Amino acid sequence: MTALAVRAPVRWLDAHARHVALGAVVLSLVLAGGYAVLLGDTLRYLDERVYVQLAGSLAHGLGYSADGVQATAYRPPGYPFLLTPVYWATGGSVLAMRFVGVLALAGSVWFGYRVGRRAASAPAGALAAVVLACYPLLAYTATALYPQVPGLFLLLVTIDRGFAAADDHRVGNVLAAGLCGGLLVITVPNFALSVVLVPLWMVWRRRAARGVAAAILALVLAVPGAWCLRNAVSLHAFVPVSTNDGINLLLGNSEHTTAGSGTEVDISRYEQAARDAHLDEVGINGFFSDSAVDWITAHPADAVVLYGKKLANTFSFSSDMATSGQGGGAADLVLALTYYPVLLLAVLRVALARRWPLTRVETLLAVLVVLNFLLQAVFFTRLRFRVPLDALTIVLAASVVARFVRGSRGAQSG
Repeated sequence: MTALAVRAPVRWLDAHARHVALGAVVLSLVLAGGYAVLLGDTLRYLDERVYVQLAGSLAHGLGYSADGVQATAYRPPGYPFLLTPVYWATGGSVLAMRFVGVLALAGSVWFGYRVGRRAASAPAGALAAVVLACYPLLAYTATALYPQVPGLFLLLVTIDRGFAAADDHRVGNVLAAGLCGGLLVITVPNFALSVVLVPLWMVWRRRAARGVAAAILALVLAVPGAWCLRNAVSLHAFVPVSTNDGINLLLGNSEHTTAGSGTEVDISRYEQAARDAHLDEVGINGFFSDSAVDWITAHPADAVVLYGKKLANTFSFSSDMATSGQGGGAADLVLALTYYPVLLLAVLRVALARRWPLTRVETLLAVLVVLNFLLQAVFFTRLRFRVPLDALTIVLAASVVARFVRGSRGAQSG
């Protein structure tokens, strides 16, 4: 009776996985969309105001500028590019721009299902979609004017359409994977290495996909290449994506940095030195980067210990929402109860690789999660930076749950 009770819903989920995933998409629209309406036009964070200013400058034909006069590349341009049409069409409605993230989350739920199906099975994909739709941190971040959830959507599309292109060699899939990957690079530059890794992973043991992978990689590089050309013309310097990597590196590697300090680090002496030297935006970026490298070189032991602490802090459940009054004990408890079970299940999936060998897609997801944890700790860690990695972790967790319920002894691929 117990076996029958388990097998019946498994068979049902096998047959209706796609409908469950579509239901999860609708659920995400209701939950995140409702929260977006509740937030309205209130801007809670400084970053949100900056992104709105950049989108407004573009919408008014003033170029990529924070003040409408001076060209800038301080912020990666991908997210403001996504906001600009909405800003233009709605006259700058913050609520309307929130729905860029809401729709990106709904798309992430759908492509989370597709990647989960490709990685393990249709039930695993459906389970991943449901968890993604209900995951509190995703809904919260999607309704803030932050690039992480749109970045997650672009990453999942790149993975799913990339492997689809490797299978069918269709031009549409090549274009989708390459252009979404390129847009991801200029939206969340930390994922640049991940995007390059996807087409390389496609040809692993599949030589026939080399041409497709090369085409995707060319498209991926073309998008930031075009932006780099703009920066050369406007800023008269080589700037691959943005000019804030220097300050981010310094915030994460200086004498006052702690594991969880984030942007709350005293770097006033470096800022004063930059002002005294009358450096421009590009010069300040280089000066901050060099200063961080100098500190690491002069304090190698401290830098290694700090890196380890920042890496550990990546797994923290403590929220960084307190500046707007959104954090606190209750929020932290919800984050802990939703994240740590998912993380443990994902670790269990990797640990059971000998029993259930990892598929190519599962291996890629695990590598991307670990790689980006290591890269983020080079700079500084914040909870929202981890959001896309949480989604990949959810897919791995759903995979092991589906395998346990099914009782399968072999790896399955969608």
